[in-house]
Amino acid sequence: MDGLTLAFIPIAALLTVTPGSDTMLVVNNTLTRSTSDGLCTVAGINAGLIVHAMASAFGLSMILMNSATAFEFVKLAGALYIIYLGVQSLRRSRSSEGEQSTIVHSQKRSISASIREGFLTNVLNPKVAVFYLALLPQFISPADNLIEKSFQLMIIHLCMGILWFSFITLALGKMRPFISGNKFKKRLEAISGVVFIALGLKMALSKN
Repeated sequence: MDGLTLAFIPIAALLTVTPGSDTMLVVNNTLTRSTSDGLCTVAGINAGLIVHAMASAFGLSMILMNSATAFEFVKLAGALYIIYLGVQSLRRSRSSEGEQSTIVHSQKRSISASIREGFLTNVLNPKVAVFYLALLPQFISPADNLIEKSFQLMIIHLCMGILWFSFITLALGKMRPFISGNKFKKRLEAISGVVFIALGLKMALSKN
């Protein structure tokens, strides 16, 4: 492993553990649904990272960096989706006990919803794409094969994401038996809803 790759590891680790909408989604889905839903959310998030890394490796992220219109479009789409998740969380927090049971049962039948939420939350964040495009080239020397080295760095970051978010999910999963009451879940849904909406508005109103 060369020096540039070794230098990439702590920066990628810092990016991975910094809380954001991905972390909030994992926490919410694990505690209000199930550990399996949390792990599926992790899978969706990391699938989004693969898309960003591939786009960066093949130069597709240049479109977002160089086109203000494209960047604003993706940013708005991501912001609206995060706000949508927030509204859904608030709606669940105010539902009756019978409605809550129906929603939970539906989630258990369609675990793909957690994968989809994780994927869209990550892949619709244009700042991740721009960050990849700005970051990866700093750790690729002129002598390196661009595609090969990009994928090597991607795999490192991907493994970190899988390990970190899986750790969070499994740790929270151990806590679920002690905090699995309907009242707690509703409060968490309400808090998550407010946080998601705030994150979505922050993304929508950001200037870059």
